[in-house]
Amino acid sequence: MFLSCGDDEMITTINPDPMTEEQTYENGVLIVNEGPFSGGSASLDFHDIGKDTLLRNVYSTVNDGQVIGSILQSVTVIGDNAYLVVNNSAKIEVVDAITMDYKNTITGVFGPRYIVALNNNEAVVSEWGLDGLSGQLKKINLSTMTVTDSVSVSGPEQMVISDDKIFVANSGGFGESNVVSVHGFDLVQEIEIPVGKRTIDMVQDINNDIWVLSGGSYTDGDGASLCQIKNNISENCMTLVGFPSDLIIDANGANLYYVENGEIKTVNVNSPTISGVVLVPNITGTIYGL
Repeated sequence: MFLSCGDDEMITTINPDPMTEEQTYENGVLIVNEGPFSGGSASLDFHDIGKDTLLRNVYSTVNDGQVIGSILQSVTVIGDNAYLVVNNSAKIEVVDAITMDYKNTITGVFGPRYIVALNNNEAVVSEWGLDGLSGQLKKINLSTMTVTDSVSVSGPEQMVISDDKIFVANSGGFGESNVVSVHGFDLVQEIEIPVGKRTIDMVQDINNDIWVLSGGSYTDGDGASLCQIKNNISENCMTLVGFPSDLIIDANGANLYYVENGEIKTVNVNSPTISGVVLVPNITGTIYGL
C-alpha cells in the first residue's frame, strides 16, 4: 500500500543520476503522479526499498527528458514490461520494467483507464472514450502493440481476470452504471451482476471471490457500497458514505482497504464487516490514492 498525501518526507529524496550508478526499478514501489489535466505532464517516482530512497521523475531521467503526457491513470507490469496508461493523452507508454527504458507506444485507445493481461501475448484495456460516455474494452496484441478487437462497455474501470472470464467494473463514465459485466476472452458479454452505483474498483481475494467498490452518485454519493461477488452473485453488500474510492487488498488476499470520508477503512474478507480505521502517522494532507 502506498499513500499519496502531503509532502512530509519519511525517506531520503534524491534525483536519480544514471551516469554515476546503474539504477534498477524492481525492488520497490512505483509512485504515479498523474499530473495536471491540461498543460504540464505526469511523472513517475520510485521508492527504492533496499536503499530507502525516493527517486524523483525516473521516466524522464532515464529517457533523456521525454515526458509521459497528461494524466497518468495507472501503471501495470506484465512480463518484462511496465505499461503506463496515459488517460488524457490517449496512449499507453511501454517501458522496460527493470530499467524504465522506453520501448514503444500503444495508440488507438481513447481515455484509457487500466490494462490487464489475458495471457502471455494479449491484454485488455478499459477506456471511457473521447466523450466519457462511449466506453469500450479493447484487446491488445502485446507483440505488435496494436488494438485487435473491441466491445462497447459503459465507462469501464478496473478489471479482474477469474476463471477465464473478464469481470469489468462499469462506472458509466460521466454517467452512472451499477453493474459488473462479465466477458469471455473474445470480449463478448455473457452476464451482468448488479452491485452499487458507479462501480469503480475491484480486487480478488484468497478465496477467489471478487470484491467491488461503488463510489455512489456523482451528485450526493447515493448508492455507494462494497459488495462481494461469489459464484457470479452479489452478496454481503455494505452501504458506504462519503464517496469511497481506492479499493485494494493486502498481499495475503485477506484484508481489504479503501478510502471513505478521508479515512482508510479495512474489512477482513472472511468476516465481511467494516472493522475499523487504519491510523497512518504523519499524513498532513488529503489521502488521494492507495
